[in-house]
Amino acid sequence: EESIMSNIKISGFYDEVSGDLKMQLDTIKDYGESYLCPRKINGKNIADYTLEEFQREVKPMLDEYGVKFSSIGSPIGKIGLYDEEKYAAQCKKLQELVKICQLMDCKYIRMFSFRGLSGDYEKDFPTVVKKIRGFLDIVKDSGVVLLHENEKRIWADTPDRVLRLYNEINDPQFALCFDASNYVQCGVDVPSAYQKLKDVTVYYHIKDCAKEKVEVPVGMGIGDYENMIKDLVARGYDGFMTLEPHTGKYADNKALFHRIGWLFFGITFEHINKWRKIFHDIDNVKGMGHTQKVSRRQMMDWQYYGLKELIEKAEKEA
Repeated sequence: EESIMSNIKISGFYDEVSGDLKMQLDTIKDYGESYLCPRKINGKNIADYTLEEFQREVKPMLDEYGVKFSSIGSPIGKIGLYDEEKYAAQCKKLQELVKICQLMDCKYIRMFSFRGLSGDYEKDFPTVVKKIRGFLDIVKDSGVVLLHENEKRIWADTPDRVLRLYNEINDPQFALCFDASNYVQCGVDVPSAYQKLKDVTVYYHIKDCAKEKVEVPVGMGIGDYENMIKDLVARGYDGFMTLEPHTGKYADNKALFHRIGWLFFGITFEHINKWRKIFHDIDNVKGMGHTQKVSRRQMMDWQYYGLKELIEKAEKEA
């Protein structure tokens, strides 16, 4: 039987392999892909580049490798809601990011709906809306779309608040990115979040998470990626899936946690034992020894090929 070929394009936060741009681009080329979601480039956040610096220091290498941007992984909105100084600084950075976005023929700049909340969502809501509208004034008529990512400890951290914010802003230059792992971290049921938001979501981050709220390779957690991807392929989703594994903690710390885990085993160091358990689960699934070293590149390989497999399986079954 014929399998459907979907239009899903794979991108990634390849700074999780290395902050070095050349290593990021080599990884992309090894996968046969051509999209990057820039966040840290050569030790500097993408939002800290001016257009001129970017043109001089970054663009030539991107051109050489033929790599484009799927979205810009900016920290816009990841500041205290009532911090006027930081807001003003971010507005300036956003102006440069819009120029970089246009230069790269990229459509999206990722953003958040603020931290440092008062504890009263209703009270904070008008300020959140006002400040996002301030960001939207900057991107107006630029062809650039602000892409809101759900994240823990920001205003729109649950599907209901995401939907409420989206409907209230009601602007073609404001769109939604769906991150299943971040919903797990907020105690949200992912399948129901997906059902609620799938008709208004334009972009997906691929980051899986165990019920213990620790990130794991895609398909190992409760992020429901298999069903989600199956549904997206069947619905003809034509967009990006950006790898954001956050499993660097595993790559960097698993041997240490294995050793110190034994010291604390059975004592109330729940946090350490929780991590130790998840790291052991990953080892077992991936056939790794508990003290065996894992590189960040290897961890990204698991993520990339795991996602590729889920997409191919969904295409076959569609």
